[in-house]
Amino acid sequence: MQEIKVKKLFRRVTPYLFVAPFMLLFLLFGLVPLVMSIVISFTKFDYVSPMEWNHFNNYKLLFGIVGSGAVAKSFWNGVLHTLLFVAVETPILIAVPMGVALLVSRCKAVKKFSMGFFYFPTILSITTVCILWNFLLDTNAGVINHYLGKAIPWITQMPYAWISIFMLSSWWGIGGNMVLYIAGIANVPQDLLEAAKLDGAGAATRFFRITLPCMRRTLIYTVIMTTIGSFNMLGQSQVLTAGGPNYGTTTGMMVIYDTAFGGANNFGRACAMSIVFGLIMFGFTFFAYRLQIADDGEG
Repeated sequence: MQEIKVKKLFRRVTPYLFVAPFMLLFLLFGLVPLVMSIVISFTKFDYVSPMEWNHFNNYKLLFGIVGSGAVAKSFWNGVLHTLLFVAVETPILIAVPMGVALLVSRCKAVKKFSMGFFYFPTILSITTVCILWNFLLDTNAGVINHYLGKAIPWITQMPYAWISIFMLSSWWGIGGNMVLYIAGIANVPQDLLEAAKLDGAGAATRFFRITLPCMRRTLIYTVIMTTIGSFNMLGQSQVLTAGGPNYGTTTGMMVIYDTAFGGANNFGRACAMSIVFGLIMFGFTFFAYRLQIADDGEG
């Protein structure tokens, strides 16, 4: 009887044992830092001096209620630049990988080579990618300008600096979503596609009426993760353009990083920026999720 009770208890506990490592890591590196960031955002903290309770002053600075407004201007300019990047780059990283995935899925003879070719940039670090593109985009000795026959200031002038960031980010990020789309395309029922083809449906009709609806869950995931990734853009501006020219490519994450580690060492203010920026990111991500779910319900 005792042995039966032990077996029942083991069966009940076993699922939690599998989840326990993830929950422990999430607690240590996710939930605890979040709570600490919220607490520190209400303090004045520079790593050296003891924490001083600062009430809502950090948040007031961000909204221009107190101070000269320089902090608020710098932060919100960074947020606007981030929103620009999200608005341009997210659709690119959703649509282009889909087209590439469709082409790769049809070219079965070179499918593995094509997947490796497009996915390879994804495994590189952002620093490596920026160094590579800095070599390609150099105004005087860059390979791209050499073949164009022009001295285009890709990194030092606007709007070329943003164009460079978009090109770099697209080249770096296409492969990840492409792999997800290829997996989704492989799960589309072939009998439906064949039936539609026999009924006279064209390639575009089959894609929008069959392939895309069957990939809805994959699409929801890629939209949400790509939106979050775009909001977290830091390396491209920091390494390739250094936030220039004239702070024109400085993003929200870069402002937060510079506030915390760039000499000011104002960790409390940086945490307040992170909380506000995180709420903005959550709002856009939640909107994208609800929009996809609403379309799913209508379908």
